[in-house]
Amino acid sequence: MSGASAIEGQQHTVDSRLVAAYGFVPNIFRAQMNVERVVDAEACLIEAVFGAGKRLAVPVLHVVAQVRGSNYCSALFPSGDVHDPLTMFVVKLARYGPWISKGDVEELRVTGINDGEILHAIAATALGQMLCTLELGLRPALDVELSPGGAIELPKLRVPAGPISPAGPYLNTETTVALGIDFRPCAVLREQFGFVPNLFKIQADSPELLEAEVRALELVLFPEDHLSRVQKEFIQLTLAAANFSSYLVALHSQVLEILGLSRKTSDQIADDYRCADISEADKTLLGEIRKLACPPAQFAAFDKQALCGQGFTEAQVVEAIAMAGLANFLSALQFGLGAVPDFPLRRALSPRIGAKDLYPSSADARPTFDARASDDPDAGLVARVQQGETGAFEDLVRGHTRRVFGTLHGILGDHDQARDATQDVFLKAFEHIGKFEGRSKFSTWLTSIAVNTGTEILRRRRPLDPLDTDGEENFRPRQVQGWAEDPERLFAASQVNALVRDAVLRLPHKYRVAVLLRDINQLTTEEAAEALGLSVPALKARVLRGRLMLRESLAPHFMRPERTNA
Repeated sequence: MSGASAIEGQQHTVDSRLVAAYGFVPNIFRAQMNVERVVDAEACLIEAVFGAGKRLAVPVLHVVAQVRGSNYCSALFPSGDVHDPLTMFVVKLARYGPWISKGDVEELRVTGINDGEILHAIAATALGQMLCTLELGLRPALDVELSPGGAIELPKLRVPAGPISPAGPYLNTETTVALGIDFRPCAVLREQFGFVPNLFKIQADSPELLEAEVRALELVLFPEDHLSRVQKEFIQLTLAAANFSSYLVALHSQVLEILGLSRKTSDQIADDYRCADISEADKTLLGEIRKLACPPAQFAAFDKQALCGQGFTEAQVVEAIAMAGLANFLSALQFGLGAVPDFPLRRALSPRIGAKDLYPSSADARPTFDARASDDPDAGLVARVQQGETGAFEDLVRGHTRRVFGTLHGILGDHDQARDATQDVFLKAFEHIGKFEGRSKFSTWLTSIAVNTGTEILRRRRPLDPLDTDGEENFRPRQVQGWAEDPERLFAASQVNALVRDAVLRLPHKYRVAVLLRDINQLTTEEAAEALGLSVPALKARVLRGRLMLRESLAPHFMRPERTNA
């Protein structure tokens, strides 16, 4: 088959899916035909959601359109009967998604709605969010085949109050049913992400829906013929933050790190893309896409010309809008399912609720983050210092002097230098505490200052540490099998303290600091990684290498005596 024939065949397949769903090809899809694969992705999702039960899906889609104030989508999906409790659930998911809880799902079960129907309603709501996003960005004319949709009376919901506590997952699923090694969607996810995210795992009981979602990722997120993969992840991250999905912020931040971007850049984009170290064109892209957050009723209108003015092509603009639709689809899906984070969250998003609505009323508004880690014992003292109570800083100094000094002494190996550097660390902390936002514990932030201070002092030394070379890359342990006890525990024995400390000081700097923070200062893996600006896997690798080097160095001193035959 020729290339032209293949394209025509694909066009026919897409058209037939849309005709099967609507009876014709609506303008909202015709407006995207210059990037036909995104229409194919949308058709796959529609086919999967309708295939699970069009009788339930269409009324749910109409409710979402009414919540979003979408006249086009209201006409595209005429109203129908929806179970009253289900209507309440859909309205809450579409309007106040971050506050969906296990209790909301339990209320549906009490009325006789099973988990399969609940999943179907969640998927239909997510599809509705996607289609309303497309309308907002594309502004299609109403098709002649459609009549303006009639308004329905939506249930009144109290504006949620209090913190978000998504203790999920909410549905009872058997993740082993469809997640075998030969299940294609899982193979695709493992190839792209390195694992199967929980958001998809918990849909294993609906393989057709899971297949459609992964196919949508293949057609919209992964290709790079228009926008780059990094730009698409920027869009996903920006809208995940705008929608207050901590789960998706963590996921897409991790993907960007895999793609080679720094954690700092990801955090900047999630917090405020305008301050991120990215191109002006990408800032303009994210500024316009931010207007398509869910729901965006009070935001300024999406401006395609602003993107064209930055050199984006028509196809790139269409793909960006489709990416926004996919991002809002995934956010609604995650809120409804309560997917458990795939790894510890570095930050938790917390919307501030005004008197009228959850979402900000300004296009310049940005998501807010939990002010401090809830388990940080220093949070109260830090807040008092930031409010001008300098005496509270003395309490912080008293509480952390021993650890800061120990960290610096372990890095520098000199008592007097460590003492002077400790004073410098607390001076820097006091000068910059106003910028501390509590995305990590105060102790972790302080440790990172100590590590940076000690490292800078080492750089000023002449010559540098002789073992701070690349030679350790060829290191292979030789004498690690005969230890009487673990070397990292030997600090507890006073008779060998000096010997082990000297061995630690002779480790290459990057391994020395990792072992020092993790094994001697007893930071958690996550805290040590945060202090060093590393990913958790990178920190674990450094600690392991440092431990092996330490064992190698000390092995002659701690070998078990050979047994002799009597």
